[in-house]
Amino acid sequence: MSVPERSNPAEAARPPRVLIAGGGTGGHAIPGLCVASSLRSMGAQAHFVGSRSGIEAALVPKAGFPLHTLNLTAFAGNPLARACAATLFLRAIRICRRIIQRIQPGAVLGVGGYASAPAVVAARTLGVPTLLHEQNSVPGRVNRAAGRVVRETLVTFPHAAEYLGGAETVGMPTRPEFFGASRAEALAGLGLEPPVVLVFGGSGGALKLNLAAVEAFGGATPYTVVQVAGRRDFGRLSTGNPRHVILEYVDDIWRYLAAADVVVSRAGAGSLFDIAAVGRAAVLVPFPFATGDHQLHNARYFTEKGAGELMMDAEVTAGSLKRRVEALLDDDERRGALARGMAALATPGAADSVARRLLRTAGEEDRR
Repeated sequence: MSVPERSNPAEAARPPRVLIAGGGTGGHAIPGLCVASSLRSMGAQAHFVGSRSGIEAALVPKAGFPLHTLNLTAFAGNPLARACAATLFLRAIRICRRIIQRIQPGAVLGVGGYASAPAVVAARTLGVPTLLHEQNSVPGRVNRAAGRVVRETLVTFPHAAEYLGGAETVGMPTRPEFFGASRAEALAGLGLEPPVVLVFGGSGGALKLNLAAVEAFGGATPYTVVQVAGRRDFGRLSTGNPRHVILEYVDDIWRYLAAADVVVSRAGAGSLFDIAAVGRAAVLVPFPFATGDHQLHNARYFTEKGAGELMMDAEVTAGSLKRRVEALLDDDERRGALARGMAALATPGAADSVARRLLRTAGEEDRR
């Protein structure tokens, strides 16, 4: 069954519509939102399909975009759990078909995560052109499978193109607030006394990094430490250092990055390009159990270009973390070189580039 033709003149004159599918984590949902914002600035309408349990359930409505939710679970566990996941997936495809027939988007963009695949499959069966954006250097299973059926595949890291034939590198869609963040305004607005060290492990937290940071910086320090712990770990962390601030989660991470002299972070693609957009020296600690070890590949893309220092998870202790941070705080030249290297890898035009491709694709579909 195909999407009905648009014969109504009023319907034909409506703004172009795009459906963005995926999420689960901020690493998938936020790039999608960046593209949606670019589409909105270009006069188009963006709708989202996401998981009920993913972070997009909060972020997308807050940003003012319509969200259509699906009930999905991972294909993992015992045979009964896998069968349940498969049933939900097939049901999600049927739901996505109805959503697409109702919205009539000119194009669909998959950004990864559980909700991406059923929407891409549904669009394919209805003849709606689909594009894919892969954030990490090693694509996950969903995007590897989807890459075989989409019209165009866009990637953040050149390394990802080795897994997705014919992919084009466009970079990471990044929120514009990061590029305009002022250090002086951030320090004043947050009430932080420099120098500042920022430690964060992404929206889900990073327990080993969090525990090491609490031990490393929990005593007196001649510098300020801001630790964004994540909702999962926050309740088990405490400090006796008045210059060590532990936060559960922040919506405006760009302000904390702008205030920082040194950043300690996991190596999710979103976090890396956020740091690059602000241009800060960083110690990158890849999560060792990431699918395909993609965080290590992500980190090496930066460190091999002089845009960060690599610290393996197995090396992380309170002592080693503190030594690495203090070495950078004491070396202005090294810190400055890393910050410049980071800034050089930022991709401020990525969201607009993806949005323009979607509108071009949607326009071509409308002319058929």
